[in-house]
Amino acid sequence: MFRTIIWGCCCLFGLALSAQEWPRHTIDASSTGADGVKLADINADGLPDITTGWEEGALTRVYLHPGPAGVRSLWPAVTVGQTPAVEDAVFAPTNQRGRWVVFSCSEKNAEQIMLHFAPKRNWLDAEKWRQKVLPASDQRMMWMYAEPMEVDGRGGLDLVAGGKGHGAALGWFAAPRRTRNLKKWVWHPITPLGWLMGLFTRDMDGDGDLDLVITDRNGALRGCRWLENPGPGTAQTQAWNSHLIGGQSLEVMFMDIADLDGDGVEEIIVAERSEESVRVYTRHDTFGKNWEERIIALPDFTGRAKSVTAGDINRDGTPDLVISTNTNGAEKNGLIWLDGKHLDQAQPQDFKAISGAHNAKYDKVELLDIDLDGDLDVLICEENYGPDSGGLGVIWYENVLTEQ
Repeated sequence: MFRTIIWGCCCLFGLALSAQEWPRHTIDASSTGADGVKLADINADGLPDITTGWEEGALTRVYLHPGPAGVRSLWPAVTVGQTPAVEDAVFAPTNQRGRWVVFSCSEKNAEQIMLHFAPKRNWLDAEKWRQKVLPASDQRMMWMYAEPMEVDGRGGLDLVAGGKGHGAALGWFAAPRRTRNLKKWVWHPITPLGWLMGLFTRDMDGDGDLDLVITDRNGALRGCRWLENPGPGTAQTQAWNSHLIGGQSLEVMFMDIADLDGDGVEEIIVAERSEESVRVYTRHDTFGKNWEERIIALPDFTGRAKSVTAGDINRDGTPDLVISTNTNGAEKNGLIWLDGKHLDQAQPQDFKAISGAHNAKYDKVELLDIDLDGDLDVLICEENYGPDSGGLGVIWYENVLTEQ
């Protein structure tokens, strides 16, 4: 694997505060420990809705996009279930037309995946949602993350999921023909894990099926790697071949996959906190086994790296990077961005503030046009630290770059 180091000297005076900080809007701050957002249009109005697990608040909620006129106020919301120690929640369509389910993953002292079945209509009526435990998940591990995926080619969405700690693994639940027949969901482990952070589905080897790309935060197999889908059949229910991308000596965090240089081949972009940097991995073969690493050092005026996402936020045709961090009690700029034109020689002054300085524990960044004005805004959770610590909740930052 090749390596290119991109120098980014970290000095306190480097932050370019001439750029305007982005206005912050609250979607919900009614509980504590908001821990990640996932998106889908569950009411078929053409607008992205949100689901979020509140870890310390022990509940999972759904938010319906109110349209451009209402996005700067609290969003219409419903609590879809009580979920102790919830770490992740994700939408998935069921095999019934127009019906949705939310999967929530819970870790320590709960260790189960729950299904929250949405009503056909009246999504904001909590009494109409139904919550059930997925039996094959119960007490198997501390669950961290899940994504719906068609794995076995038998129709309907299966569920890929993984956890952390003792006995943790990445695997998939084979779904029965009827989603609600919960006893017939079958667990198939793919690979051992230390602590799952990032999970993406991609066809990495060009064979027509979806593989899995992950970041594993610690343990014997830590780093960024991809798991090769062997295709439907007996081999698919056994361990999948694992291919290292990079970062095996690092505490890797959340990741993104995007074509940064416009050559039609996507890069793997990873936030890591051993050396406080963003790692960009470029592939040099068709089969995803030969990678070059570039390093972008983060400046001192931000916190510990948590996530990175790529998108053209200043609308100049080049993907930029938005980086979230945890400031660990310090008043620092926890949410920053880097112009895509500076990726190869990033200096501290090239990083711009989005959030402003405060004590923050940000989660995974999502970029989308929330207010429908044509540019990408930042959607994120900020949970702060510990029980009853509050935090900013589910929030979004309004893109002001094209207004300057």
